[in-house]
Amino acid sequence: MKISTATEFVILGSLMPGSKHGYEIMQFLSSALEPAWRVSTSQLYLLLKRLELAGMVHSSLESQKTRPSKRVYGLTNQGKKVFVQWLQTPVEHARDFRTEFLTKLFFCHHLGLPGADKLLDRQITAIEQLKRRVHERKKAEDDVFMALVYGFKKHTIESLLTWLRQDVHTFVKEGICDGSTAVTKRAKKKHS
Repeated sequence: MKISTATEFVILGSLMPGSKHGYEIMQFLSSALEPAWRVSTSQLYLLLKRLELAGMVHSSLESQKTRPSKRVYGLTNQGKKVFVQWLQTPVEHARDFRTEFLTKLFFCHHLGLPGADKLLDRQITAIEQLKRRVHERKKAEDDVFMALVYGFKKHTIESLLTWLRQDVHTFVKEGICDGSTAVTKRAKKKHS
């Protein structure tokens, strides 16, 4: 079974620091990724089951003294490998930047994983290719409304390229993405 949704990769990423039970995964996703990603409780458990069947996640029951046992989930080696591959793959569509690309940057930052610079370079290349395709379609388009649509797409892509080359470049190249800065700032903020 192959992973088919970006949400499954997000769940794998939430388990990269270590095993968690479902409620801890929900708390992590709500506090860390809430502006970019939402997962319902029922969706989470359905996807955890799928990931376990796919061999990406393993689970076990953990007993508690005064409460019912809870199921704890952890990553398999295959799950880690698949997550890191996803993390280093650029998104294909401009519409996926708000959620998927920002989530990839978050995990690079939060987990302090290497490869954000390579992701940035690959993403710029992919968006430049998309820009060329959209430009060609706009030039070939006879319908004025469709030409307007392609013009909108072209300007959106140009904005994304500017953002990647400026803001994301600073985030990645100046070491903001190494994870330690984020952890330190969040810890200081909590104790203030």
